[in-house]
Parts: sequence; C-alpha cells; structure tokens
Amino acid sequence: MLGSPWICENPHANWTAPAAHGLFKRFKKKEIIIHSGDQIDCIYYLNKGRIKTVAQSPSGSQKILWYIEAGSIFGETPFFNRKPCDYNFFAVTDCEIYIYPMEVIMQEIIPKFPDLTISIIKTLSRKVHILSTQVEDCVFNKPLARVAKLIYLLHQGRILEDKRGSSSIPLTQEDIANTLGMHRVTVNQALKQLKEIRALKDHTHLIIIHDLEKLKELMEA
Repeated sequence: MLGSPWICENPHANWTAPAAHGLFKRFKKKEIIIHSGDQIDCIYYLNKGRIKTVAQSPSGSQKILWYIEAGSIFGETPFFNRKPCDYNFFAVTDCEIYIYPMEVIMQEIIPKFPDLTISIIKTLSRKVHILSTQVEDCVFNKPLARVAKLIYLLHQGRILEDKRGSSSIPLTQEDIANTLGMHRVTVNQALKQLKEIRALKDHTHLIIIHDLEKLKELMEA
C-alpha cells in the first residue's frame, strides 16, 4: 500500500527542549531551505510551517517525495549518510526552524535526550516506508488506482469536513502529479474518471470525496 507522503508531528518528542543549543531561523514561502548537493552537518526541526521535499531530474521534471509538517525533523538522512543531499527542501509556507549542528546532535541530544533519538529513528523509518511503498505502487498499479489510493490515504490524516459532511482535501492536480511522478494530463484523466463514477465531487480547487467506499474499492482492486 502506498505510504501517505506526510511526515507528521511526533507528539512524544519535544525538540524545543534543547532549543538553547540550536540556531533559530525563519524562511519565507517558496524559499529553498536545503539545496540538492548541499553537505548537511546539522538536523533541522520545523517549529512552524510546512516543507516539501522534491527530487528533480536533469531535464527539470520533479517528484515530490514527502511533505513535512510542523513538529517534525528533516535533514537527518544526509546528516547520518555523510553524503551531499539528493533533494531540495522548499518552504510551502513561511517557516520557523531550529537548526542543531553536529556537535549538539552527537554530544547533547543523542546522549541526553533519548526521546529525540527515538524520534530520529522513527522519522527515518517512516521515510524508508514511504519510498519503498511508492516504488511498489509505481510497478504494480495503474494510474486510476494510484490516484484513488493517494486521495484515500490522505483522507485518513488530513480531512476538512464541509457542512454537508463530505471530505475535502487541499490538493491540486500539480501536487498529485508531482507526488505520484505522473504527467498532469494523466492525473486529469484519472480525476475525471473518479468524478464520472461519483467517487469525487466536481470542484475546481479542492479534492472533495463523495463516496469513500468507491475510492477504497479502486485502491484494493
């Protein structure tokens, strides 16, 4: 099953506890926080905002790997891998970030904050799961099922209820295309089919679920 591409807050990890050891910075919407090719000698904690992690091909096409929500860490993969970062990290909104350098991670956080060490392990495991299930999904599933599956899974954790009780998700066709590595025309056709069978409602700016069971059937088919 495709992993929902949201890295969410770990409620048991208080990354602001060692804030005195970190550098506090603000980033504006659309600003690049980490560039592909950067050597990372720190771990980042997103205190406020949202970030997306994007892989980009030499031709310029993009693939969103995951979104990072407030309360989560990022940059830990290239930090421990000791190789240049492979992806770009963009601020989707204005962001507030704590940056913890290597000496703080190794001498303060890991020895003295076991809950934060567990948080690092959980975040790494979550990202491995997302990438491995995305590969499986690309190999075995058709575009319609992949789009239905993504919407269904996002419904589990990111629901905005309208007054009539249907679920709406703030997701654009471009978001879906970049997340699933599809062409926008393919995504458009899949969404059109989902509206025709009344799994989704017809709406310009939001994905609005009309029949969750139909989405689930397509996902499991």
